[in-house]
Amino acid sequence: MNTRDGSHNPRLAPPGCVAGECARALESLATVILHIIAWLQIGHCRRWLPLAAALALCRTASAESWGGRAAIGNDAFTDVIPPLDDQGFTNDLALEIHHLDDGLALGGSIFHRMITASDFSRRRWDQLDLRATLAWRWRSAIELDAWLGPSFGGNFGGLAIQNTWHRWSGTGPTVNEGLQNDYPGDRRAGIVAGGRARGSIGGDLAGYGDATAQLALGSTGVTMFTIASGARAQHRWGGTTIGAHVELAVTGYHVEDPYLALPDGYRAGWQLEWRAGLDIAFGRYRISYEYRANEGGSGEPIGVVAFAW
Repeated sequence: MNTRDGSHNPRLAPPGCVAGECARALESLATVILHIIAWLQIGHCRRWLPLAAALALCRTASAESWGGRAAIGNDAFTDVIPPLDDQGFTNDLALEIHHLDDGLALGGSIFHRMITASDFSRRRWDQLDLRATLAWRWRSAIELDAWLGPSFGGNFGGLAIQNTWHRWSGTGPTVNEGLQNDYPGDRRAGIVAGGRARGSIGGDLAGYGDATAQLALGSTGVTMFTIASGARAQHRWGGTTIGAHVELAVTGYHVEDPYLALPDGYRAGWQLEWRAGLDIAFGRYRISYEYRANEGGSGEPIGVVAFAW
């Protein structure tokens, strides 16, 4: 890796030194972004941001050159009889929006995951990833994706969301009834960068393969590598398409943030995971459900309901 002095002449620096400086610089950048997010949550901004997000989402959903996906994952979607299990990865919220131009999609995404410890410590942690995304598709056979952005860990509203939902729905305990309410550390920040390559062959009955890698630098974030293979079948009636898929994946995880690895959270090392799902599409709009076993190596399943356009 090269650095430059005041005269812009390249000089070779010791690899360990450069790596350390790079990691510190990335962590400082993520911390600045974290302060900006905290500032946006103050006063009038907090009142207007949800409305602005809803208006932007409605507008992009109706524009042909814009696309996206909104999803919620919850372990409640893997069971039907309350009280439901609220351990490990209890809830995921995700939103991705992109602009498509000649096969190239540029956009951004946000991912919020609530992790609750399955022991008696009442610890919990929130994972918040913000990413700039780039995607390119060649016909329907090859897809390439890349992303880069900050990753945050700490209290980002997970307790308030879950406690309110449990009080309203009765599907789990509130704080007074034992809901995990202890964030054991201060907020922290890191950087994640990753990419994915996916290839498929076939038509209404198709097979596909997928390779995904992500590197995390800083105080938090998930480093992972996965290889998946699956099969998909679909049938069309006029403008409606119904599909189903099943896949098997081998995934390796590594986290520096110990609170991402709370009991029933991310588990380091290589894991075997499988997923199965159903979807229905009306024109450019798609509704889907996917069951994910051993999510994040946690040993627990999660169900994901999504709407894409």
